[in-house]
Amino acid sequence: MKSRGYLAALALVGIGIVGLYSYLTPSPSKPTPPDAPEVVPEYFAERTSACGVDLLNLASSDAGPFKRVLPVGANQPCERLRRNVCQHGRFQVRGRFTGKVHEFQECASFPEFEVLDFKPWGPVQRCASPGALTADMLTYTGDLPEDRYAPEDFVDGPSPPLFDDESCRPVAACAMDKRRADSRPNPEAVIDGEDLPSLDGRFCHPVTCEPGEKRVDACTGVIWCCRLLPVDEPPGQ
Repeated sequence: MKSRGYLAALALVGIGIVGLYSYLTPSPSKPTPPDAPEVVPEYFAERTSACGVDLLNLASSDAGPFKRVLPVGANQPCERLRRNVCQHGRFQVRGRFTGKVHEFQECASFPEFEVLDFKPWGPVQRCASPGALTADMLTYTGDLPEDRYAPEDFVDGPSPPLFDDESCRPVAACAMDKRRADSRPNPEAVIDGEDLPSLDGRFCHPVTCEPGEKRVDACTGVIWCCRLLPVDEPPGQ
């Protein structure tokens, strides 16, 4: 009987030792499945330029601080969007820094950032430029939604209707770009030969165009009333 009790006690002690070992020994971490999706960070970005190249002002928060980067990749906004949409573009982009830095002699250097995809950050701003030499800047987009991109916004999408820039007449001037003051372009900048600078809203008032005319918001902030061209009629005809 004593031997049975002794063996039972040894068994209990053994169970206790095994339990204590299991408690103190951390369980091995489970390996990450090889097919787990990569988590790509999202940034807030604004289109800007310097040293003669298109850049993005990039920040992890919508309040900044912003840092200028050189976007690369097939999905960068200004490669996918028409110029009139990219001109004042604000985007939420997903991507990664590549580790490369591009130096522009006697100007500046910018880190390279690969854009994987993007979507609008706030309302989509589309602008035009009566007198421009490129058809992208002579498109009427007033009927397109502001809460998302439309197929007409992309270079490989359907073309919006063109307005007859010879019929355009200026009727008001409002601040087109409502972004932070430090990210606005120079209000005196001339775009595609248009010589009417933005008046920063000093003469902004309700605009009513004549029958047959459409309101056209220029990149400079000047508001025009223009007539649309018949379908398939090139500008200047």
